[in-house]
Order: sequence, then C-alpha cells, then structure tokens
Amino acid sequence: SAVPHVIAWGCTIVVSSSAVLQHLRLLTGFAVGMGSAVAPCYINEVAPAALRGPLGIAFQFALTLGILLVNVAGDYGPVVEEVHRHLFGNWRRLAMVGATVASVLLSMACTPESPKWLAQRGRMAEAVAALTALRSGETSAEEAALAATARAADAGRDAAVGAPRLSDYKLSLVVAVGGMVFQQLSGVNAIMMYSTSICAQAGMADPAVAALGIMVAQVALTGAASGLVELAGRRSLMQASGASMCLSHLALAYYMAAAERGWWAPPWLALASLAVFIVGFSTGMGPVPWVVVGEVFPGEVLGSASAVATAVMWICSFNVCLGFPALQAALGKSGVFLLFAGFCFGCLAFVTALVPETKGRSVDEVLELLRARASSYPALAAAMSLAKENLATPAR
Repeated sequence: SAVPHVIAWGCTIVVSSSAVLQHLRLLTGFAVGMGSAVAPCYINEVAPAALRGPLGIAFQFALTLGILLVNVAGDYGPVVEEVHRHLFGNWRRLAMVGATVASVLLSMACTPESPKWLAQRGRMAEAVAALTALRSGETSAEEAALAATARAADAGRDAAVGAPRLSDYKLSLVVAVGGMVFQQLSGVNAIMMYSTSICAQAGMADPAVAALGIMVAQVALTGAASGLVELAGRRSLMQASGASMCLSHLALAYYMAAAERGWWAPPWLALASLAVFIVGFSTGMGPVPWVVVGEVFPGEVLGSASAVATAVMWICSFNVCLGFPALQAALGKSGVFLLFAGFCFGCLAFVTALVPETKGRSVDEVLELLRARASSYPALAAAMSLAKENLATPAR
C-alpha cells in the first residue's frame, strides 16, 4: 500500500486541477483500504500467542494517533491565509508530510514475510528464517507449529482436497463483520462531530482545544486497551463497551432534548457522557474487533476474511458520515443519539449472544465454541445449514 500512497501524495504536492486531486484522493483511499486489510492480518500471523491482543490493538492505536496528528497539523500547521475569520493550512506542505510518511512505509519491504504464510505454501526453510528474524528468544515450539502447518497443507494437496474457502466459516464471518458494523454504528463519528459544540455549551474557553483533548484521550485509552485486552478478555471488553456507549448516548439524548426545552441540563452531564463514551469505545469496540477478526479464522482464509471485514467497516463508516446530516434533520439531535443508543444496545446483545472469548485459545478451539453457540440458536443453525447446502449445489 506504500506505493499508491507515495504516488498520490507526491502528485498532490504539484497538481492544481480539482479533477486530478479528486482522483488522487481516490488513490489514497485505495491505499488506506489495502493497508487496513493487510496490516491486521500480518500482525496476527507474526505475533506470539501471548501478544496477539496487545499487538492487534496496535493497528487501532495507529489509526487514532494518525487522526490526532492530522487534526493538529490541519489546525496548527503552516497558515497561509485567513478567509472569513477561518485559518487555512498550506495543504501542499501537508501533502509533503504525507509523502514523507508514505516513503517511510516503503521500508516494510525489508521486513520478513509471515512465517505462517510461508509454511502454508511448503516453504519451510524460508518460514524458519523469517521466524528467526522476528524472534530474539527460543523458537523451537513455534518451529514445531510451523512444521505441523506445513504437513497439514501438504496432506491437503496430496489428497487433492480443495483449499478451505471463506464460505466454510460463515459464523466466523458473522462475528467478524458484525463487530466492524457495530463499531461504526456506535456513533463515534457523531460524538466527534458534536464534541466541539458540547464543550462550547459547557462554557469552556477554547472548545476546539477541548475537542482536541478528547482525541488525545482516545489515543491514550486505546494504548491502555493493549494491556486490558489480555487481562479482561476480548468479549468482556466488548460487552462493557456496548453497555457504556449505550448509556452515554441515552444521557446525551436527554441533554440535547433538555437543552432545547429549557429543562435541567447541567453542562457536566454532557462532558461526563463524552468521557464515558470515549473510555468505552477506546477500550472496547474501537480496537477489539480488529483483534477478534484475526482469532476466528484459520490462516488459510484470514487474508480474505480481513479484506471483507475491512471493506465492510469502511463502507459503514462512509455511509454513517454521509447520512448523519440527513438523520439529524429527520430525527433531531436527541433523536440521533437515541438511535445510536439502540445500535449500542444491539451491539451488547450481539456480543453476548454470538461472540466467544478468544483470549488464550487456538483457532480450532474458537471454531468449536462458535459451532456450540450456533447450535444454541436453532434458527441460526438452520440458516447456516441452508447456506452451506446452497453453496454445495452446482449451478444449472
């Protein structure tokens, strides 16, 4: 993904045509999508079992840190002009920063290939060499696991068994994609959009700086989640996140309605709701779904699964941001937050019903837990069985 980034940002520095700039933005989006799918997959495959959670959260941490740095650069970067009392940064210089960062990303070409990916393709010598480069301690146990992976792949090829397909893991797809959907339907974008106005209503002298402080808190809390994910577990963090975000949205819905009608609406209520939401999202539904995606699929289909989950996440993000003004016009401020409270309650129910605890478990153990959960819901089991039969029936 570094190459399209370098091309897009490099060309942005010099072009002036709005049409060309729009195409370059599309190229940047393509690069972001590619990196969003590949990075979590690579992290999961090279991380030791004990560090799958913390390293998996590193991707969301990088996302939030990048958003913070972009906002800082946009608000406090080189100012070139003032139009209608608004300060505009020099976007060509900001593009130079983007091109520089993208050039650093090219250094990923020097990193070792995933040992698991190499073992699945029978390239054991390269897999061991890559593992040795990635580890500083004893690797005999991991080498034995790679050898078992290579033997299983060879046995499948010798028996002429078709490679595993993503469609064979439907419930894993439901869990992975559902987590990404609820991540975006949590209303995090609405919270960020309203953070400045809420801080202004609370009487803060500089609401923009306060809103920037919320972004800083999100980065710090996402970093803290890297420790919590191994202590509390993935499922517990997602459940706590869904519950806290639901309560935050309910409180904000009341605050918005009360402020409009002149009822009791203390500013601290809105600020407390913001704080609870940021804590809940940043330690749960923000980073943890990325970890879960890597733990509910076997390595043979993880790349495809990561691509599908990432695509769904960005599609949902785009639609939520695009549709938010229309929702606000139709439902009002309080109505929008009530809607997001409903989505967060649905998230809590979804996690409780379907998402297993993946901490400390192998993929086979997780898949067995998923099958047990499916059997607990006859309608879901019947739907999965019907889908399997349909896929197995040849087209006429």
